[in-house]
Amino acid sequence: MKILIAFTFLFISYHSFSQSDSLLKKYDQQLVYRYGSHFMKGGNKVSFNALQEEFTIPSISFDLYAKAKKDKTISTVLRYVSLLAIIGVAKGTADNNRNLTYGFLAGQFATLALSSSFQNKSTTGLDRAIQIRNRELLFPGR
Repeated sequence: MKILIAFTFLFISYHSFSQSDSLLKKYDQQLVYRYGSHFMKGGNKVSFNALQEEFTIPSISFDLYAKAKKDKTISTVLRYVSLLAIIGVAKGTADNNRNLTYGFLAGQFATLALSSSFQNKSTTGLDRAIQIRNRELLFPGR
């Protein structure tokens, strides 16, 4: 009887571990994750633009990636507008015009705050897209 129980246990554990082996292989080679400001897949760095290839096009994860990319572009444009506002501040200071100087300073801080907001939205959306993509990869059909 003990031999039958041991054989059954070994048989069940063998099938369990063989299924997790393919899951482990997917996890090690195809999972995408954030590593600081970069992305990694299978031990290799993946750029933000190259991430587009990792998402299947008609999926929620691709839509979230596209929105995150749009938010990142808006953030970058607003950051450059904020930097250009320094010229207005310098011009207002050179002309000794307080209203112009304070106006450009307020505009600079407003665009910088908006840029930060869009950057945070982009990061959050991209993290959700990667999470959904990884879940679809590891557990298809769920």
